[in-house]
Amino acid sequence: MVFILAGSLLLISCGGGGGSSSPEPTPTPPTVPTDPPPDPEPTVDHSGLEPMSASTILDEEYLSGGAASVFVSNQDAFGTRPEPIADDFQLDGFFTSGDHLFRTPHEDIGPILNTGTCQGCHLNDGRGVAPDPMAPMLSMLVKVGRANGEQDPIYGDQIQPFAEQSFTTNDFTSGFSVHNGSVNGTELYGEAFPFLEYETIDGTYPDGTSYQLRKPIYKIRDLSFGEFADDVQFSARVAPQAFGVGLLAEIPQDNILALADPDDADGDGISGRASMVTDAFSNQTVLGRFAYKAQNPTVLQQVAGAYRGDIGITNTIFPEEPCTDQQLACLMVAEQESKISPEVDFSDRKLALVEFYNRVLGVPARRGFDTDSKAWNDDVAAGRKLFFEVGCTSCHTPRHVTGEAAGSVLGGLTLTGLTEEAEPIEMLSEQTIFPYTDLLLHDMGGSCQVTRELADGQSCQTGEACYYVQRCEGLADGLPQGDASGTEWKTPALWGIGLVQVVNADSTFLHDGRARTLEEAILWHGGEAEQAKNTFMELTSTERNQLISFLESL
Repeated sequence: MVFILAGSLLLISCGGGGGSSSPEPTPTPPTVPTDPPPDPEPTVDHSGLEPMSASTILDEEYLSGGAASVFVSNQDAFGTRPEPIADDFQLDGFFTSGDHLFRTPHEDIGPILNTGTCQGCHLNDGRGVAPDPMAPMLSMLVKVGRANGEQDPIYGDQIQPFAEQSFTTNDFTSGFSVHNGSVNGTELYGEAFPFLEYETIDGTYPDGTSYQLRKPIYKIRDLSFGEFADDVQFSARVAPQAFGVGLLAEIPQDNILALADPDDADGDGISGRASMVTDAFSNQTVLGRFAYKAQNPTVLQQVAGAYRGDIGITNTIFPEEPCTDQQLACLMVAEQESKISPEVDFSDRKLALVEFYNRVLGVPARRGFDTDSKAWNDDVAAGRKLFFEVGCTSCHTPRHVTGEAAGSVLGGLTLTGLTEEAEPIEMLSEQTIFPYTDLLLHDMGGSCQVTRELADGQSCQTGEACYYVQRCEGLADGLPQGDASGTEWKTPALWGIGLVQVVNADSTFLHDGRARTLEEAILWHGGEAEQAKNTFMELTSTERNQLISFLESL
């Protein structure tokens, strides 16, 4: 203020030249600096540690998986053994054996199935791929059910598009579905042929930048066993990456339940709900953590269910073949298999090996951190701050601390069998991890409608040329599953998301792979995440790129 007044007086005394005096200028008020916006409330994760803030990025965030972190950022990033496993001769052997089972075609597959191996869907231990329009789904599946959450009476809870001959003969198409081909019970084909098409959605950011999204339309034809229930709903899902599940399984249940706010008591518009499910081994009601709607509580149940449902490999947890009571052709083939071998297809030891492999797969360490200088890349640090400020951490809880990781309930692995009790897995126990998920269900908005249409879009009622067609608004799938409604999804973990397209260049994002980029994935958010998406859209182009840089570092 003193400087401004002195300058004004100086100007008057000089007169500006000429003989007449200039009128006295009006003093310009000083510019008062505005305070920067305050940090959002620190993120509470019930880990017992000091809450994380938007402005302070921690060095330990570099090790997303704690002791289970791996330092690989190429195609092997999702399929690498962590150092504590590699340094233990016996554990390394179990890892190698589980890896072999995960990748190798199995005998006794089918009778109907989605793929012949785990690796057939989880490509390089990463995400599957949404197929091209009209192409068969090779690493993507379609869940099916009724609007009230019950299974379809003929097709159960999942469409298996192939019969076993697709994988046991040299003619892959021989197992494709045929319209009413299996109704009489004498010939076995895949259940149906699901495929997709896309519509284009054009949009514009507030700053004028344009973007384009692709909206999937799901169609199903060639139903081998007859028609679906009248109120059928579908949910197409790309296989997710496999790593990190062992750590997520060990986050104490009470810590997750403490994050839930089903009635939005705090009024922030976010109302995460816990998915409570039945543990198939203990028959106890526990927190669901795995699959897109958190319908599985343990890694073991997730693995056993996938073997039975996706590959047709029975096991002691799910001993029944993937045939419904009305699929006579499927039951006939299954009965023939049981006469040859009355035992389940997969022994407990093999199941325990694959469970162990999945539990201990390494979590990629972050990029963008200089381990020598202990400094983070500027764009990554700025993007992280924006991620917090935009409100993304309301669902994507950054940090958790695991409890003690018990060994498999199937028993302890040995070179030839299983012992009665397994040792804890130290590498997964009491680890500070940064998965960016609350493992809760959130309503993402939208709605769905299933119609019957001919190939040209005209309405129809029945017949070989009359397809089932599902169109959805937003991210809804219309399919209730367990505690999850047709608009709810579990918050996915974000660790490793920046390497998804390094591990497999054809992989994309969201539950059905509709988002080709991380930016598109954000723009599809709705429901409880609508406000966060809108705030992201209001950022400058530079800020949006910084937030994406942060995600790419995860």
